[in-house]
Amino acid sequence: MARGGKSLALMKSKRYTEEDSRPTPQWVIDIKQEETDQLDFGKSWTIYRVPTNLLEVQKSAFIPKIISIGPFHYGDKSYKVMEEHKKRFLFRLLGYDNKSNLGDYNYVDIENIERLMYGLERKTRECYSENFPGLSIDAFVQMMVMDACFVIELLRLYHNFDSSNDVEQEEGVVADPIFTTRWMLRALQRDLMMIQNQLPFFVLQELYRLIISNPKKGTLEDNISLIDLTLKFFDPLLPKDENESVDLDPDPEEYRHLLHLFRNSFISSIKRKKPPQPRTGSTAKKHMIHPQLRTQSTRHKQESHFIQCATELKEAGISLLEKSEKSNIDIFDVEYEDGVLKIPTLFIDDNTVPLFLNFIAYEQCDKDATPYFTNHFVFFDRLVNSIKDVEVLHRAGIIRHVFGSEKRVAYMISRLCREIVYNVDNCHLSEQMKGINECYKAYYANKWYVWWTSLVRDYFSSPWTVLSLILCQGINYPVTYSRTKHDFKFIQTIN
Repeated sequence: MARGGKSLALMKSKRYTEEDSRPTPQWVIDIKQEETDQLDFGKSWTIYRVPTNLLEVQKSAFIPKIISIGPFHYGDKSYKVMEEHKKRFLFRLLGYDNKSNLGDYNYVDIENIERLMYGLERKTRECYSENFPGLSIDAFVQMMVMDACFVIELLRLYHNFDSSNDVEQEEGVVADPIFTTRWMLRALQRDLMMIQNQLPFFVLQELYRLIISNPKKGTLEDNISLIDLTLKFFDPLLPKDENESVDLDPDPEEYRHLLHLFRNSFISSIKRKKPPQPRTGSTAKKHMIHPQLRTQSTRHKQESHFIQCATELKEAGISLLEKSEKSNIDIFDVEYEDGVLKIPTLFIDDNTVPLFLNFIAYEQCDKDATPYFTNHFVFFDRLVNSIKDVEVLHRAGIIRHVFGSEKRVAYMISRLCREIVYNVDNCHLSEQMKGINECYKAYYANKWYVWWTSLVRDYFSSPWTVLSLILCQGINYPVTYSRTKHDFKFIQTIN
């Protein structure tokens, strides 16, 4: 044994000696020489590629139909036609459109725009979750100029057309192909709300500042911010109460891109109602909790968030009502009290579905985004287990859709919520779901009441069932009831 052990030691020593004499691989040298200050560690990411699992839910919701903005779809031949529109909008912004009836419109020189964008190039790159090494600095800056100018000019023209009472000025805007082609404007609104189709908001804001600071600027945008221009352009995608104003932070630095800004216009009210939550993360206090206690607590929270479907809640005596007051301005304002659940209307159509999916995709990708839309659709997923549940919510006015059947709505909701990560610790509907569960459990705790309700539902739901029961009793047929867990079957036994 001693001789064998010595032999093994010699073999190991020889192997280590050979390894020490082996030249260092090039990839190890490259890692050692890598300048870490140039690496992107994801700290500035605000624009993301959609995860594959979400992309499979509905691919058309994330892939632009007619226009590419930003580097994710840059160079795709599918959007070549819109590149001509971008160039045309750039010329309009620079004042080259002599046929325009918009007056003196020479906003800014192209050289000033070029200098601005080169100064923002590195900061802009850092906002994307990919490096795009195939795009040189010049190509990247050219993309920024063309895309940013197109977006600003589109928002400006839409505002002028929608606000102007001047017939000549209105006709000048209407003459543009984007406004005369009926389907194009709505397609642009949907495409510019996609998470993979964004420019950082600071790029648009800096360009807009450069434009309005020019002494030759027009007059319509003098007193309107880029935030207001954005909200006005995208408002048709999701119905709102026109009489209600949206309370948003006026600081442009608070917004990451157009999608983030429009999303915030829906969550501003609920953020005011919800007390600030401590940020999740690794803290000393958290590690003091015993693992077993933490597991039990998490399990209890998860159970409290699994409410019953709409059909079962209705059978348990819980009223499902449409919340009409301010329902179009605050879609998250769900209320539950004393067996009455009030839910604002959820509009589901070809415009809102892509919008909701991109809101959720952003919340799933960005660690700082509170998952309001994610929580809201998980809540609806709890309510919808079948086509019958959609029918119940549709009759109550809680779900309004333009699809051919409730089956497609049920499939879309269930498919979406299978692909998202849900955090029970950060849900704005926790108290409502807790109240619903308590009411549901209290209802089924009363066995006699459950038995009587099922009996009335199954055998006294119409005059004919009542008459049948009376006739059976009149001819002395013994009547017995066979009770199962959820229903009671009427059995006639003839001796």
